[in-house]
Amino acid sequence: MRDFPPEGPELPDDLSELLHHLEAEWPREGCGVLLRDTARGTWRVRPLRNAYDEPRARTAWCFEPREWLGVLQEADARGERIACVYHSHVETGAYLSAEDRRQAAPEGEPLLPGASYLVVAVRGGRAREAGLFWWELEDFQGRPVSLES
Repeated sequence: MRDFPPEGPELPDDLSELLHHLEAEWPREGCGVLLRDTARGTWRVRPLRNAYDEPRARTAWCFEPREWLGVLQEADARGERIACVYHSHVETGAYLSAEDRRQAAPEGEPLLPGASYLVVAVRGGRAREAGLFWWELEDFQGRPVSLES
């Protein structure tokens, strides 16, 4: 049984706010979530602080735990769900790294069932490419995402 259509989970049509956030974080990895209110059909970008310090923040990301808890509470109060976790890769490609996989599916089970993962490659301070990944058939599936608006 498929949880998502063959092309993968849905994303908002306009990613400009998310891309601006990730470009502004360069040369650190930026991170955040896309929240979805399915009843209203709306999306909300919620940037989060990368809790890692330099130099680790150039190659990894981690939500600050108290801020992450606040986002979960805020989403619940607003009737939203975590639809997508996003982050950037600095000066490299838009792929789901081994560390990304460990964070998303520790011990081979998705931490946020039903959430997808958007990885944006930011090189020279500009978003260059993106990939969307989701858990299906006991592994991550993926596809490229156009950054053209």
